Formats: sequence, C-alpha cells, structure tokens
Amino acid sequence: MRVGISSWWFNRGQAVVGRQLRTAFDALGHETFVLARPTRGGNIRPAFIDRSGVWDQPGVTEASEYLIPADELLGWARDTGIEVACFDQNYQFDEIAALRASGVRTVGRFVWEQFSAEHAEPAKRAFDVTYSVHAAEQERYAGFGIESPRVHWGVHPELLEFHAPPREPDGTVRFMFPGGFMSKRKPIDPVLEAFRMTGDERFRLIVKAQVDRKAPKVHKAAKKDRRIELITEDLPTDEHLRLFASADVSLAPSRWEGLGLHLYEAMAFGIPTVVNDTAPMNEVVRDGLNGLLVRPIPDGEAKSGIPAYGVDPGDLAAAIERLGDDALRARLTEGTHAARATWNWERTVSDLAALLELAA
Repeated sequence: MRVGISSWWFNRGQAVVGRQLRTAFDALGHETFVLARPTRGGNIRPAFIDRSGVWDQPGVTEASEYLIPADELLGWARDTGIEVACFDQNYQFDEIAALRASGVRTVGRFVWEQFSAEHAEPAKRAFDVTYSVHAAEQERYAGFGIESPRVHWGVHPELLEFHAPPREPDGTVRFMFPGGFMSKRKPIDPVLEAFRMTGDERFRLIVKAQVDRKAPKVHKAAKKDRRIELITEDLPTDEHLRLFASADVSLAPSRWEGLGLHLYEAMAFGIPTVVNDTAPMNEVVRDGLNGLLVRPIPDGEAKSGIPAYGVDPGDLAAAIERLGDDALRARLTEGTHAARATWNWERTVSDLAALLELAA
C-alpha cells in the first residue's frame, strides 16, 4: 500500500511522531511519502522544514504553506498515488474532506488538550478514522461519538542507540526538566521552587527549553541557586537525545500532556521520571517501578476543556530528595527496562497495522 504522512518536518514532537510512523509503515512493507508542513511562524522559525540529519529523507514533498491549499493536497495525493493519508494535528477539515471524497482514505490524530466537542462532527466528515494514543484520550473522544482505535505508543528502536557520554564520577545527580516551548502546560514555577527547597549539593537541575520564553525566570532562580542551569539552544535531534540521556532523572511534571514523547525517551535511556499522578502520564510512569508520582493539584483547564493540574512544591521537593538515594535510582532504572517490555515498539507497529487495515 502507498501511505502518505503529513506533519511538521523538524525536531518537534509532532514531526517526531510522523517520522516514527514512517518507519513503522516501512517495516510493514508499505511505500511511504511525506508532505512536510512548514511552520507558520511565532516562536518557531517561520516556514521551516528541515533537510538535515534524520530529516534528510527521500520522498518528502514540501508544502507551500502551513495551511495547505486543497488543490495542492489533491495534487500530492495524485502524484504519489497514495491510498491512505495520515494527518497529525491538522484542523483543515474541508481540505481533508475533499481528499477523502477523491478516494483517498484519511486517518487523523489530535492532541486532546486542543481537540474539543466543536471539532467532532467536522473530524468525522474529514477522516475515515481518528485514532488515540492513550486511554484517557480514547475515553474523551468516545464522549464525542468518535470510535477512536488505540495505538499504544512505545519506545522507538532508534532511542535505544543513544547512550550518555562518559561523565566524571563526581557524585552529582542530574535532573532534566524537558521544557520544550515552555508553554502553559510546563509548570516551571513549582519546579524551580521545589528544587530550591532541596538542600543536597549533589543535585543539578538542567532546564532544557527550545525557546527563550520564561528564560528570565529561570536565570533569576539560577542566580540564587548555582545548581540550576538553563539551556535554550535548539539542538539537532541526536545532540538533544544525547543530552537527555546524560541525565539521572527526568523531572517532568505537566499540567497536561498529549502523547509525552519525553516519557518514552526517558524509558529508553533508563532514566526514572517524576510526574504528577494524572493521565496520560500515570499510564506510562508507574510509581515505584519506573518513576515517582506526585500529588496533583487542580489548576484550571486546557484549551479543549480537559482538566489541568499543578503540583505541590513540597511534594515535588520530597520526591526529588528521595531520588538522591543511589539505591532507589538504581532500582527505578531497572524498572524502566521492565516497563519497556510493556511499552515496546512491536506493539505500536502491530496497532498501526490494524489501524491501516481499518482505514482501508
């Protein structure tokens, strides 16, 4: 089968999902084609599509703009001969419905923090199948009248190739905060407060962001606590993954998550994760197995109306302090290996095979 994939095409979560989808479909024996959607601007480089490193692949067509014209979408499908087209976080329902009307099967996936009841009917018109990547998302869509098959995401094999660079045995314990765009879902304030409540001089907090947003806040905390460091350089994919792999703990509370690729990356690297005890994070991170869960605090709603949660700085500080115990970290690291048996890529590929069969 000829399968099309349309998403961003550079080192961001949506594009990583698209690129990993492509490897799964290739492994299943399908021929794949990518329609790369350029960025629209804002805090991301405008009209950007990457052609370097892992993004340098054949069969990638560059769309002319973020909102892809219907004629261009239909022309891509006609030129490539695709039978199924997969879209990630694309709300161009009319254009995708036109593609579906042309005979191409359409498959969609959305992040639940943005997909709301108003999108349900247009999505059902545009897509043959809308799938989910976690149980809470699937349950929410069912409430909208969308029967959404589950694709259990897993640890991609490429992640297992990354290893932490050698470190001097200085006894430090490195906590990595995967900040990404430092958006509203990343509760940097309680994280900084909780970390500063700890007194262990071995601890280091690396705040890794892809933009300068909230940088002054982190710099201010770093001036008061020399254990805190901010990195905002937009690293190539392999460098970013090596940096993440060099951490001892992923400190990743979130007001909500879509898929949460960093949860799977940490699992691949053998890094315990600290998150709040809410879905979908607690579907992947099990307390005492591959990480620690901290008590959530209701904190408003995301754009779609799903509940948002903060964390109590005191509870988070206690979890950080516990992870100063080398024996506990070692046990949780072993637990990440056990968790990989559940969250394995083979199941993801199997689910995707069933998804294509359903769509076709």
